[in-house]
Amino acid sequence: MKVLISCDYSAAGEHVLQQAQKFLNSMPDIEIHVFSVIDIAVVTASGLYDNSAIVESLQQQAEQVNVKAKQIFVGKDVHFSTEVGYPAERVVARAHELQADLLVLGTHGKTGLNRILIGSVAESVLRHTSCNTLIIPVKHIKNG
Repeated sequence: MKVLISCDYSAAGEHVLQQAQKFLNSMPDIEIHVFSVIDIAVVTASGLYDNSAIVESLQQQAEQVNVKAKQIFVGKDVHFSTEVGYPAERVVARAHELQADLLVLGTHGKTGLNRILIGSVAESVLRHTSCNTLIIPVKHIKNG
């Protein structure tokens, strides 16, 4: 079974990894792929012509996801990748490329104006993916 876990380097991302581990713990023969997307909107919001330093810094932070995933999924082979792009688009594409059987991601549970202005990555992924999807709520997880 191929499992794609999409998360970032925040406390919410770590929560997604921990909850995924609890869910997947009893499943034999799983192939875990952890995926982190560096949001292109964050990169371009800087207004700098050369965004390479920002991308490099965010890639280093994303690498922390790999470290945490290996700590959480002890004894399992964890594959890690990161890309720059629009999160929902890249997650759906990666799930398709991997032919994932299960996609795991978090949702902050945005509602109202925040959802209209910022959008919901989880909702967009659900609308466009064809694989089974586990959504983990992270609304009350604080970065510490």
